[in-house]
Amino acid sequence: MSNLLLLTGIIGLVYLAIGFSSPLITLYLKDLGASYQQIALILTSFSATALLSNYAWGWVTDRIGRRKPILLAGLLGMGVAYWNLSRVPDANIAWGVRVLEGMAAAAYATPSLALMGDMLAGTGQRGRRMGYYRGSASMMFAVGAFFGGSLADRFSISTVLTVCAGIYVVAAFFTLFVREVTPAQKVAAPQTVETPPPATAPERSLPLLFLLGGMLWTAAHGAGASMWPNYMDSLGYAKTEITRLWGLAALVEFPSMAVAGIASDVIGRAPLLLAGGVLATIVHIGYMTLVAIVPALLLIQVVRGFAFGSFTTTGMTFASEWGSQERRGRNSGIYNTANGLGGLLGTLLGGTIVEVFGFQSLYAVCAILAGASAIAFHLLRRQQKKEKEAALVVAA
Repeated sequence: MSNLLLLTGIIGLVYLAIGFSSPLITLYLKDLGASYQQIALILTSFSATALLSNYAWGWVTDRIGRRKPILLAGLLGMGVAYWNLSRVPDANIAWGVRVLEGMAAAAYATPSLALMGDMLAGTGQRGRRMGYYRGSASMMFAVGAFFGGSLADRFSISTVLTVCAGIYVVAAFFTLFVREVTPAQKVAAPQTVETPPPATAPERSLPLLFLLGGMLWTAAHGAGASMWPNYMDSLGYAKTEITRLWGLAALVEFPSMAVAGIASDVIGRAPLLLAGGVLATIVHIGYMTLVAIVPALLLIQVVRGFAFGSFTTTGMTFASEWGSQERRGRNSGIYNTANGLGGLLGTLLGGTIVEVFGFQSLYAVCAILAGASAIAFHLLRRQQKKEKEAALVVAA
């Protein structure tokens, strides 16, 4: 089995587990006795731990020249975390388990992105390949979200978390068969119209505007998503309806990521990042105004899928192709750290704003953050255009 198929299968299993658990986790914490503000603090602790771990894991993989051992440890760590999370007696112990889960999640996320970058470095159409890779994960997320609520309604949320633990262990087993890419195997990527050349100088860090835009986008998404199940619950939606609405958005992500990957190969990464910011702004405005109208809510969920797909697949491609293989772990770590900082800000804001001002105010803040990310990506697009023009002048 090829490395690409293995990594696609592994991320599919990971996102199947995330699909099962993420629409239910805040409801589970509430059942354990946590207030909205405490839920926000628990989610913030998870994000903070991942934030502090991302660059560290990337640095370790660059230092030892290997991604696989850290990847394997992360998946096993998440399996252990979810096994314990399904059996905690109260929210305080769940808090500690989620901190450990944050370390394990970072140990999976950063090496897996760096390893994909290693594999795609000598290929064309990197955006398209990343779109299929990440899009398949969203499809599996949709499957998990679609059935997770039904399983929770029939049995319990703790049963769903136990299933997630088993899925992570299976993903770890398949990781044993992954082959790493050595620097000697890397060849120069062909420069064609469809595959714009990335900056490959090892000393260059990811652009600050890219990191800022990613942080703002993830803050908007994290704040809104952390309280979205509770928002739907307050409007009278059942767990099955909540998870299936979430699953609808994830189902749309697969074609949107494939389309975004193809488009970014043709017109560049920044325009697709910009589209992700604009669409996310529209989604959060929709949550403020149309969420009680079921047909409108379905449409909002479809747009949310395209917003997430445009940002995520393009951001992953941009980060994974920037710099040499020797620096790719750190660049992946920096990218995940910026997104983790956004997630930290978002989850801290989410429950806190709801506790004090209510759900409407939360989604107004989310719309502002998403709009700010669109501005950052617009400036990134202009910056890259100027750099390209300057390079053409020098070449002439």
